[in-house]
This record gives sequence, C-alpha cells and structure tokens, in this order.
Amino acid sequence: MTLRLLYLVNSSSYFLSHRREIAIAARKSGFEIHVASPSDSEASNLEDYGFIHHSIPISRTSMNIYSELRLIFKIVKVMREVKPDISHLITIKPVVYGGIISKFIKMSGVISAIPGLGYTFINQDITTKILRTIISFLYRLSFSRESLSVIFQNEDDRRKLIKLTKIDANKTILIKGSGVDLDRFSMKPFPQGKPMVTMISRIQKDKGVLEFVEAAKILREKGNKAQFQLAGDHDTNYPSSISEKEINLWREEGIIDLLGYRKDINFLLENSHLVILPSYREGLPKVLLEAAASGRPVITSNVPGCRDAIKENITGILVPVKDPKALANKIEFLLDNRDLLKKMGKAARMLAEKEFSIEKVVNKHLDLYKAFTGLEK
Repeated sequence: MTLRLLYLVNSSSYFLSHRREIAIAARKSGFEIHVASPSDSEASNLEDYGFIHHSIPISRTSMNIYSELRLIFKIVKVMREVKPDISHLITIKPVVYGGIISKFIKMSGVISAIPGLGYTFINQDITTKILRTIISFLYRLSFSRESLSVIFQNEDDRRKLIKLTKIDANKTILIKGSGVDLDRFSMKPFPQGKPMVTMISRIQKDKGVLEFVEAAKILREKGNKAQFQLAGDHDTNYPSSISEKEINLWREEGIIDLLGYRKDINFLLENSHLVILPSYREGLPKVLLEAAASGRPVITSNVPGCRDAIKENITGILVPVKDPKALANKIEFLLDNRDLLKKMGKAARMLAEKEFSIEKVVNKHLDLYKAFTGLEK
C-alpha cells in the first residue's frame, strides 16, 4: 500500500529551498509526495522531483474573508482527494487551517512546522496585538488533535507557543533549521580586495534592512572602504515591506549594491568577508547556516532564532536589535581584525558540520513520518 504525504505550504519557492531534500528522502522511503501550494513561479518545478502538485489560492498577507473561505474550501477538497496518511503543514495559515480541517479527515498524523513566529509576534501596535490573540486561539484549535507533532526551530518560540496554546510539551520537537548542504556550501579562502559585507534576505523592515543600510552609511561617512551588498526579493504585499521610493533612494545614494533575488547564494557567500542579518525575530535563519557552512562569520541580532544560529564571539557576534550604530561598530571591528575574522570562519564551519547538516535534519523528519505510519526505519 502506498503511503501519501501531503505538504501544505504558502510558497512553492520556500518549499523547494527549505523542504525539498526532506521530501525527496521521504519519496525514496516509499511515500507518495503531494504538495499543495500556490501556482507561483516555482510551482512547475515541483513535478521535476516526482512531486504531485495541487494548486491552492493561498496568500501570506491576505485577510479578505472571501479569499480565506475560498482557500479553506480548497484545502478541504485537496485533503479529501489525496487522503494523506500524514499532512505536513508549514507556516501560519497552513498550520491553522490545515490543522483544524485535519481533525475532520482521517489520517495517521499531522506535523505542524513553525518556522518562526515572525511579524505577528513582534509588533506591539493594537491591531497586531488583536491579531496575535486571534492567531493564538486558532493555533490552540489546530493543536488539539491527538496524533500531532509540532516542530519548532528555536527554544524561545517553543516556550512561547506552549504557554499561549497550552499544547502538551510532549507533542513538540526542536529541529534547528532546515539544514544546509555542506558540499554546496563549502569553505573557501577569503577573497582578495576590498572587504565585502553581505546581507541576504527579503527586503523588509523586520529583517533589519534599514539598520543594515544605516550601518553602511555610518561606515561610509567614517571613510571605511568596505563594500555592502543586499540580495533578496522585494515583496510589496508584506506588511513590513520597504517602499519602492526608499529603495530607489538607496540606488541613487550608491551606499549599497542591490542585487535582487539570487539563486547563487553559495557564490555570494564565498565572495564575502562578513555576513549580516540584523533581523527582529527569526525561526532559525537558513542564510546564517549557509554562512557558517561557507566559513563566514556573521553579525546578527540578539533575538530568538538569530542567536540560536551562532556561538557568540566564537562563530559570530550579537548586537542589540534595531541598533545600527552598534552594528556599524562591530562590522568595523571584525574587518579591522582579519585574524579573528578567519578564526571565526573556521569555527563557523565546524559548527555547521556538527549541528546543521541537511542529513541530520532529513533523518529527524523521516523518523517523525515513520513513527506516525509504522513504516520501518
């Protein structure tokens, strides 16, 4: 009998970059892989890996009642058609909607993945607080089935949601990130020439992009010759997205190089001296794992998720959140201490080999799948 594994996710691109290797390994283990995601630019690539794609009209940011009801009915339809043995739900809407719907559809188990609590759990304005209360209630409903495992990427998020949702701690599991391919992201010698400082993320305020740009300005005014580059796509629909006007101003000022969306992250990292992520909150940022595997030190915020990806003062440095001056000072400090930069790079690679290999992450997921289905390990 063929076992069916259904992934429900809000982005085909995210699935391919963060869950592809897990799904490939599950397929090799005997599962038929179904992916329910939007018909975005990467959806057509899913079938190249032997996955069966189901288009769903999901948006990360839409709060339109008609659109959300349409999405819920579509998820119900997909689950009834696929009849999955396991549903693996990833990010807020899939976890909430899929988790509640799965209570009424027979399956062996549900795995809910919380990549990071993100924007809704960062902002303190009244609207976001109300939304956070609603989402916490919906999480509680979606976590109420017996055959459930909830994956967290860092301990802070785990504790917070256990407190908010009253979920049984025994149903939770900590898996640190989505893993990194240690062969693709390998340690190369530091490049010659001007120091290159790199940030790779979506162009959003809560990723700390404004602080990165401001730190670059501070160092430019001090006469520092380092180059700063920012790689990432610009999602204008996201609540904390940077305005097009501000991005154009950065281009005119020439303080940083805007590279746009890039797939050759390994190339960008090996040609960098230092990697920056001044984010406000994360699950466990994949780019920091990739930087570690590439032997590049990082400077990142002292917030959940970011601090879990480094060994402080060994593989990288932590700075206060929303503090561009502190960020600029630490960038200058590391670039002025090349021996320390190289020492941290070597330690970062060792950390990646010990804790962040894709094989370890894949095996932990396979163990979960097999535990629910009784498939031999």
